[in-house]
Amino acid sequence: MTAIKRKFLMPVLVSAITVAGAASCSTGGARVVDGAAEKEAAAAAEQVAAASTAATSADPFAGLSGPQIARKAVTATKGAKSLRLTAEGTDDGRRLKVDFSLDKRGTCSGGLRRDDSEAEFVVVKKVTYIKGDEEFWSSVGLTENERDESADPDRPDDLTEALRGKWLKIPAGASATALALGGACDLDAMLENLDTAGGKGLTRGSAAEVDGRKAVTLVKRDAGKTQTTYVAAEGAPYLLKAVSEGGQTPGTVLFGDFGVPVKATVPPADQVVDLREIQRSESSPPADF
Repeated sequence: MTAIKRKFLMPVLVSAITVAGAASCSTGGARVVDGAAEKEAAAAAEQVAAASTAATSADPFAGLSGPQIARKAVTATKGAKSLRLTAEGTDDGRRLKVDFSLDKRGTCSGGLRRDDSEAEFVVVKKVTYIKGDEEFWSSVGLTENERDESADPDRPDDLTEALRGKWLKIPAGASATALALGGACDLDAMLENLDTAGGKGLTRGSAAEVDGRKAVTLVKRDAGKTQTTYVAAEGAPYLLKAVSEGGQTPGTVLFGDFGVPVKATVPPADQVVDLREIQRSESSPPADF
């Protein structure tokens, strides 16, 4: 089977987050790991419960600096059992749209579009299903140095042909290379990237609303670029929205449906091609899956 490029889905989704400046919500200090992370996630869950039985204060972030609010937002968001992420922006000069619903059990449903290429994703019980158009499969198929020099460069490779109009099934036991195709559905890995940037320069902005929910804004300006992050000011201090204006990577990310069960349906069997079947059908040695 032809080799699948390792750099694809997870970098694309991370780019969607970074494009909108959500990563700038990190505290910039020591990262919360292991037991500390679990305790802070539990604390975030307690905030949700408390919000349902008692009125929130007029200003839940009174006396906190921008980086301190950001830390609370990152911790609360990482504590969510499920969420929906939608994003629109620019990735390496290409227009990017993302819409994923994910939970920490690995269930996932959603899709992405990059310019004229698009793909859908479903993950149920650790089995990944991906349906993409020709452009998508070409982008994760043969690398340039693998294609026969005498071959027609416009001819789709075998993987593209086999998956035309079909879902690729990646079993739970597949190797890391194959599973990387479904990396966009890894909620923990995605949220981990919220800690990739420092909180230096974050200042608290004006009050706002996101889909009718009260929020505070955190603003960061640097080299002609403005990043505005919206943090819920009622209930758990989740990240709600992040907007990047100016610069080379403008975009918007929305977080929502916190704790809402993810609906994911396994595609019909007659529309599925098992990765193992493709491997067996190839006369050449199997790729590193």
